[in-house]
Amino acid sequence: MATTWPGSRIPFIDENGDPMVGAKLYFYDSETTTPQVVYSDASLSTAIDQPILANARGAFPIIFLNPSPGSYRQKLLEADDTLVFDDDNVDVPQSATFVPPDAGDTSIDLLARTGDLKPYYGTSAPSGWVRAAGRTIGSAASGATERANDDTEDLFLHLWAVDATLSVSGGRGGSAAGDWAANKTIALPDFRERTFVGLATMGNTDAGLIADSLMDGGETSSDLGATAGVDDVALSEAQLPAHLHGNGTLKMPNHGHPVRYSPSNEQETRTEGGLALVSNIDTNYAAYTGTPTNTAGEQIGGSGEIALTGAMATTGSGTAHTNMQPSQFVLILIKL
Repeated sequence: MATTWPGSRIPFIDENGDPMVGAKLYFYDSETTTPQVVYSDASLSTAIDQPILANARGAFPIIFLNPSPGSYRQKLLEADDTLVFDDDNVDVPQSATFVPPDAGDTSIDLLARTGDLKPYYGTSAPSGWVRAAGRTIGSAASGATERANDDTEDLFLHLWAVDATLSVSGGRGGSAAGDWAANKTIALPDFRERTFVGLATMGNTDAGLIADSLMDGGETSSDLGATAGVDDVALSEAQLPAHLHGNGTLKMPNHGHPVRYSPSNEQETRTEGGLALVSNIDTNYAAYTGTPTNTAGEQIGGSGEIALTGAMATTGSGTAHTNMQPSQFVLILIKL
Protein backbone atom coordinates (compact mmCIF):
# COMPACT_ATOMS: atom_id res chain seq x y z
CA MET A 1 0.00 0.00 0.00
CA ALA A 2 1.40 3.40 -1.04
CA THR A 3 1.80 6.31 1.34
CA THR A 4 1.93 10.06 0.69
CA TRP A 5 5.06 12.21 1.01
CA PRO A 6 4.63 14.26 4.25
CA GLY A 7 5.43 17.54 2.41
CA SER A 8 2.62 17.18 -0.14
CA ARG A 9 0.45 20.32 -0.61
CA ILE A 10 2.25 22.17 2.17
CA PRO A 11 3.53 25.65 1.12
CA PHE A 12 7.31 26.09 1.39
CA ILE A 13 8.53 29.64 2.08
CA ASP A 14 11.98 31.21 1.83
CA GLU A 15 13.83 33.10 4.54
CA ASN A 16 11.94 36.27 3.62
CA GLY A 17 8.58 34.57 4.11
CA ASP A 18 7.83 34.43 0.41
CA PRO A 19 6.51 31.28 -1.33
CA MET A 20 9.24 29.21 -2.99
CA VAL A 21 7.67 29.47 -6.46
CA GLY A 22 9.39 27.12 -8.92
CA ALA A 23 11.37 25.27 -6.22
CA LYS A 24 12.75 21.92 -7.43
CA LEU A 25 12.18 18.61 -5.58
CA TYR A 26 14.12 15.40 -6.29
CA PHE A 27 13.82 11.83 -4.95
CA TYR A 28 16.73 9.32 -5.08
CA ASP A 29 17.43 5.85 -3.77
CA SER A 30 19.16 6.13 -0.40
CA GLU A 31 22.86 7.02 -0.49
CA THR A 32 22.82 7.37 -4.31
CA THR A 33 22.04 9.80 -7.08
CA THR A 34 19.83 7.20 -8.75
CA PRO A 35 16.35 8.74 -9.21
CA GLN A 36 13.58 6.93 -7.28
CA VAL A 37 10.22 6.85 -9.01
CA VAL A 38 7.37 8.59 -7.20
CA TYR A 39 3.73 8.67 -8.27
CA SER A 40 0.67 10.90 -8.52
CA ASP A 41 -1.81 8.16 -7.57
CA ALA A 42 -2.21 5.65 -4.74
CA SER A 43 -2.19 2.72 -7.15
CA LEU A 44 1.37 3.72 -8.18
CA SER A 45 0.46 3.63 -11.86
CA THR A 46 1.36 7.20 -12.93
CA ALA A 47 4.93 8.37 -12.39
CA ILE A 48 5.77 12.05 -11.80
CA ASP A 49 8.55 13.65 -13.79
CA GLN A 50 11.44 15.06 -11.77
CA PRO A 51 12.33 17.59 -10.71
CA ILE A 52 8.88 18.28 -9.31
CA LEU A 53 8.18 22.04 -9.35
CA ALA A 54 6.43 24.04 -6.64
CA ASN A 55 3.36 26.04 -7.72
CA ALA A 56 2.59 29.74 -7.17
CA ARG A 57 1.93 29.04 -3.47
CA GLY A 58 5.24 27.26 -3.08
CA ALA A 59 3.42 23.92 -2.63
CA PHE A 60 4.04 20.58 -4.32
CA PRO A 61 1.27 18.28 -5.58
CA ILE A 62 0.31 15.13 -3.73
CA ILE A 63 3.17 12.65 -4.06
CA PHE A 64 2.86 8.91 -3.40
CA LEU A 65 5.93 6.92 -2.32
CA ASN A 66 6.58 3.25 -3.05
CA PRO A 67 6.87 1.23 0.18
CA SER A 68 9.57 -0.82 -1.54
CA PRO A 69 12.55 -0.38 -1.10
CA GLY A 70 11.17 1.52 1.95
CA SER A 71 13.60 4.44 2.17
CA TYR A 72 14.66 7.40 0.02
CA ARG A 73 16.81 10.52 -0.33
CA GLN A 74 15.03 13.87 -0.76
CA LYS A 75 16.61 17.04 -2.12
CA LEU A 76 15.05 20.51 -2.46
CA LEU A 77 16.52 23.45 -4.41
CA GLU A 78 15.12 26.94 -4.79
CA ALA A 79 14.33 28.11 -8.32
CA ASP A 80 17.86 29.56 -8.59
CA ASP A 81 19.34 26.17 -7.49
CA THR A 82 20.10 27.30 -3.92
CA LEU A 83 20.07 24.17 -1.74
CA VAL A 84 17.28 24.10 0.84
CA PHE A 85 17.80 20.55 2.20
CA ASP A 86 19.31 17.22 1.17
CA ASP A 87 18.09 14.44 3.52
CA ASP A 88 19.14 10.81 3.17
CA ASN A 89 17.87 7.45 4.49
CA VAL A 90 14.34 8.73 5.08
CA ASP A 91 11.98 5.85 5.87
CA VAL A 92 8.75 5.39 3.97
CA PRO A 93 5.91 4.97 6.55
CA GLN A 94 4.71 1.38 6.42
CA SER A 95 1.11 0.27 6.84
CA ALA A 96 0.24 -2.49 9.30
CA THR A 97 -2.80 -4.67 9.74
CA PHE A 98 -3.87 -5.14 13.37
CA VAL A 99 -4.75 -8.70 14.25
CA PRO A 100 -6.32 -9.04 17.71
CA PRO A 101 -4.81 -11.80 19.84
CA ASP A 102 -6.57 -15.11 20.07
CA ALA A 103 -8.49 -15.19 23.35
CA GLY A 104 -7.38 -18.77 23.81
CA ASP A 105 -3.76 -17.61 23.99
CA THR A 106 -4.38 -15.29 26.96
CA SER A 107 -2.87 -16.61 30.18
CA ILE A 108 -5.54 -17.83 32.57
CA ASP A 109 -3.70 -15.93 35.32
CA LEU A 110 -4.76 -12.67 33.67
CA LEU A 111 -8.46 -13.53 33.64
CA ALA A 112 -11.15 -13.69 36.32
CA ARG A 113 -11.90 -17.30 37.20
CA THR A 114 -15.16 -19.03 38.05
CA GLY A 115 -15.93 -18.41 41.72
CA ASP A 116 -13.90 -15.19 42.03
CA LEU A 117 -15.52 -12.57 44.27
CA LYS A 118 -15.20 -8.81 43.85
CA PRO A 119 -16.84 -5.62 45.08
CA TYR A 120 -18.55 -3.56 42.38
CA TYR A 121 -19.85 -0.01 42.60
CA GLY A 122 -23.25 -0.50 41.01
CA THR A 123 -26.59 -2.14 41.69
CA SER A 124 -26.81 -4.68 38.85
CA ALA A 125 -24.30 -7.33 37.79
CA PRO A 126 -22.23 -6.79 34.63
CA SER A 127 -21.96 -9.52 32.00
CA GLY A 128 -20.25 -12.67 33.24
CA TRP A 129 -21.02 -12.06 36.93
CA VAL A 130 -23.95 -12.60 39.30
CA ARG A 131 -24.77 -11.07 42.69
CA ALA A 132 -23.73 -13.08 45.75
CA ALA A 133 -27.01 -12.46 47.56
CA GLY A 134 -28.32 -15.95 48.36
CA ARG A 135 -30.57 -16.29 45.31
CA THR A 136 -30.24 -19.22 42.91
CA ILE A 137 -28.63 -20.06 39.56
CA GLY A 138 -29.30 -22.91 37.15
CA SER A 139 -29.94 -23.87 33.55
CA ALA A 140 -32.33 -22.03 31.26
CA ALA A 141 -35.07 -24.48 32.24
CA SER A 142 -34.33 -24.38 35.99
CA GLY A 143 -36.41 -21.36 37.01
CA ALA A 144 -33.48 -19.96 39.02
CA THR A 145 -34.10 -16.60 40.69
CA GLU A 146 -30.76 -14.83 40.10
CA ARG A 147 -29.89 -16.24 36.64
CA ALA A 148 -31.48 -19.09 34.71
CA ASN A 149 -29.09 -19.53 31.80
CA ASP A 150 -26.77 -22.22 30.49
CA ASP A 151 -23.77 -19.91 31.04
CA THR A 152 -24.10 -20.58 34.80
CA GLU A 153 -23.03 -24.23 34.47
CA ASP A 154 -19.38 -23.73 35.46
CA LEU A 155 -20.32 -21.80 38.61
CA PHE A 156 -23.05 -24.33 39.44
CA LEU A 157 -20.56 -27.20 39.29
CA HIS A 158 -17.96 -25.24 41.27
CA LEU A 159 -20.29 -24.26 44.11
CA TRP A 160 -21.75 -27.77 44.29
CA ALA A 161 -18.25 -29.19 44.78
CA VAL A 162 -16.79 -26.72 47.30
CA ASP A 163 -19.70 -25.98 49.66
CA ALA A 164 -22.06 -28.77 50.61
CA THR A 165 -24.14 -26.40 52.76
CA LEU A 166 -25.47 -24.50 49.74
CA SER A 167 -29.05 -25.53 49.12
CA VAL A 168 -29.87 -27.50 45.96
CA SER A 169 -33.51 -27.57 44.85
CA GLY A 170 -35.05 -30.99 45.43
CA GLY A 171 -31.98 -32.04 47.46
CA ARG A 172 -28.47 -32.97 46.35
CA GLY A 173 -28.21 -35.89 43.99
CA GLY A 174 -25.26 -38.15 43.35
CA SER A 175 -23.20 -35.61 41.40
CA ALA A 176 -23.04 -31.97 40.38
CA ALA A 177 -23.33 -32.91 36.69
CA GLY A 178 -26.41 -35.00 37.42
CA ASP A 179 -28.10 -32.17 39.32
CA TRP A 180 -27.29 -29.73 36.52
CA ALA A 181 -28.70 -32.10 33.92
CA ALA A 182 -31.84 -32.43 36.07
CA ASN A 183 -32.34 -28.64 35.83
CA LYS A 184 -31.94 -28.15 39.58
CA THR A 185 -30.89 -24.82 41.09
CA ILE A 186 -28.19 -24.05 43.65
CA ALA A 187 -28.13 -21.15 46.09
CA LEU A 188 -25.41 -18.54 45.75
CA PRO A 189 -23.32 -17.45 48.75
CA ASP A 190 -25.12 -14.71 50.65
CA PHE A 191 -22.96 -11.66 51.38
CA ARG A 192 -25.79 -9.27 52.14
CA GLU A 193 -24.61 -6.99 54.99
CA ARG A 194 -21.54 -9.18 55.58
CA THR A 195 -17.77 -8.63 55.28
CA PHE A 196 -15.01 -11.00 54.11
CA VAL A 197 -13.02 -12.93 56.76
CA GLY A 198 -10.23 -15.39 55.98
CA LEU A 199 -10.79 -19.03 56.93
CA ALA A 200 -9.10 -20.00 60.19
CA THR A 201 -6.81 -22.56 58.52
CA MET A 202 -6.38 -22.00 54.77
CA GLY A 203 -3.82 -24.82 54.61
CA ASN A 204 -2.13 -23.72 57.84
CA THR A 205 -2.88 -24.33 61.50
CA ASP A 206 -5.93 -22.64 63.02
CA ALA A 207 -5.11 -18.99 63.75
CA GLY A 208 -7.30 -19.23 66.86
CA LEU A 209 -8.54 -15.63 66.69
CA ILE A 210 -12.26 -16.43 66.53
CA ALA A 211 -13.70 -19.09 68.83
CA ASP A 212 -15.90 -21.74 67.19
CA SER A 213 -18.47 -21.07 69.92
CA LEU A 214 -19.14 -17.72 68.23
CA MET A 215 -20.01 -19.31 64.88
CA ASP A 216 -23.59 -19.66 63.63
CA GLY A 217 -25.30 -23.03 63.28
CA GLY A 218 -22.60 -25.15 64.91
CA GLU A 219 -20.10 -24.50 62.11
CA THR A 220 -16.41 -23.71 62.65
CA SER A 221 -14.25 -20.84 61.44
CA SER A 222 -12.54 -23.29 59.07
CA ASP A 223 -15.77 -24.10 57.19
CA LEU A 224 -16.16 -22.38 53.82
CA GLY A 225 -19.18 -20.08 53.91
CA ALA A 226 -19.58 -20.20 57.72
CA THR A 227 -21.08 -17.08 59.30
CA ALA A 228 -20.69 -15.27 62.63
CA GLY A 229 -21.35 -11.93 64.28
CA VAL A 230 -24.32 -9.77 65.30
CA ASP A 231 -25.07 -6.07 64.88
CA ASP A 232 -25.63 -5.36 68.60
CA VAL A 233 -24.64 -6.89 71.94
CA ALA A 234 -26.12 -6.79 75.46
CA LEU A 235 -23.40 -7.11 78.11
CA SER A 236 -23.82 -9.53 80.99
CA GLU A 237 -22.87 -8.56 84.55
CA ALA A 238 -19.76 -10.75 84.29
CA GLN A 239 -18.58 -8.73 81.26
CA LEU A 240 -18.70 -5.42 83.13
CA PRO A 241 -15.35 -4.11 84.41
CA ALA A 242 -14.80 -4.07 88.17
CA HIS A 243 -15.96 -0.69 89.47
CA LEU A 244 -17.15 1.33 92.48
CA HIS A 245 -20.34 3.34 92.79
CA GLY A 246 -20.25 6.90 94.10
CA ASN A 247 -20.39 7.48 97.88
CA GLY A 248 -23.81 8.00 99.43
CA THR A 249 -25.34 8.68 102.84
CA LEU A 250 -27.16 5.98 104.81
CA LYS A 251 -29.55 7.44 107.34
CA MET A 252 -30.85 5.31 110.22
CA PRO A 253 -34.57 5.70 110.94
CA ASN A 254 -35.81 6.78 114.33
CA HIS A 255 -35.94 3.70 116.59
CA GLY A 256 -35.67 2.56 120.17
CA HIS A 257 -34.22 -0.28 122.25
CA PRO A 258 -35.77 -2.16 125.18
CA VAL A 259 -34.35 -0.90 128.53
CA ARG A 260 -34.39 -2.16 132.06
CA TYR A 261 -34.49 0.06 135.10
CA SER A 262 -35.11 -0.37 138.83
CA PRO A 263 -36.42 2.82 140.50
CA SER A 264 -37.24 1.11 143.83
CA ASN A 265 -35.08 -1.96 143.84
CA GLU A 266 -37.74 -3.72 141.86
CA GLN A 267 -36.93 -4.73 138.31
CA GLU A 268 -39.33 -3.77 135.56
CA THR A 269 -39.04 -4.40 131.84
CA ARG A 270 -39.85 -1.60 129.42
CA THR A 271 -39.94 -1.65 125.64
CA GLU A 272 -39.76 2.09 125.17
CA GLY A 273 -36.52 3.62 123.96
CA GLY A 274 -34.54 5.70 126.41
CA LEU A 275 -31.93 5.63 129.13
CA ALA A 276 -32.21 4.30 132.67
CA LEU A 277 -30.34 4.72 135.92
CA VAL A 278 -30.03 1.46 137.79
CA SER A 279 -29.71 1.63 141.60
CA ASN A 280 -27.77 4.91 141.38
CA ILE A 281 -24.75 3.03 140.05
CA ASP A 282 -22.67 5.18 137.72
CA THR A 283 -21.04 2.38 135.80
CA ASN A 284 -20.46 1.70 132.04
CA TYR A 285 -21.60 -1.68 130.88
CA ALA A 286 -20.83 -3.43 127.63
CA ALA A 287 -23.59 -3.66 125.08
CA TYR A 288 -25.69 -6.71 125.53
CA THR A 289 -27.00 -8.68 122.60
CA GLY A 290 -28.58 -11.64 124.27
CA THR A 291 -32.00 -12.24 125.71
CA PRO A 292 -32.78 -9.80 128.59
CA THR A 293 -32.69 -11.24 132.10
CA ASN A 294 -33.56 -9.79 135.52
CA THR A 295 -29.97 -8.84 136.28
CA ALA A 296 -29.59 -5.30 137.56
CA GLY A 297 -27.31 -3.08 135.44
CA GLU A 298 -27.82 -5.06 132.25
CA GLN A 299 -27.70 -2.95 129.02
CA ILE A 300 -29.94 -4.05 126.22
CA GLY A 301 -28.79 -3.23 122.65
CA GLY A 302 -26.01 -4.56 120.41
CA SER A 303 -24.90 -4.84 116.79
CA GLY A 304 -26.79 -6.10 113.74
CA GLU A 305 -27.19 -5.75 109.97
CA ILE A 306 -29.45 -3.67 107.79
CA ALA A 307 -30.25 -4.60 104.20
CA LEU A 308 -29.49 -1.86 101.61
CA THR A 309 -32.10 -3.11 99.13
CA GLY A 310 -33.72 -0.06 97.63
CA ALA A 311 -31.46 2.25 99.55
CA MET A 312 -29.21 2.98 96.52
CA ALA A 313 -30.74 3.84 93.11
CA THR A 314 -30.38 1.30 90.28
CA THR A 315 -29.08 2.64 86.91
CA GLY A 316 -28.81 1.12 83.44
CA SER A 317 -31.31 -0.83 81.36
CA GLY A 318 -29.41 -3.80 79.89
CA THR A 319 -30.23 -2.55 76.35
CA ALA A 320 -27.92 -3.96 73.65
CA HIS A 321 -25.28 -1.56 72.29
CA THR A 322 -24.29 -1.10 68.64
CA ASN A 323 -21.48 -3.42 67.56
CA MET A 324 -20.60 -2.28 64.02
CA GLN A 325 -17.49 -0.93 62.32
CA PRO A 326 -17.72 2.10 59.96
CA SER A 327 -18.80 0.63 56.63
CA GLN A 328 -19.76 1.53 53.06
CA PHE A 329 -22.06 -0.74 51.10
CA VAL A 330 -21.34 -2.01 47.57
CA LEU A 331 -22.42 -4.90 45.35
CA ILE A 332 -20.60 -8.22 45.91
CA LEU A 333 -20.27 -10.24 42.69
CA ILE A 334 -19.22 -13.81 41.92
CA LYS A 335 -17.80 -14.85 38.54
CA LEU A 336 -19.75 -17.30 36.39
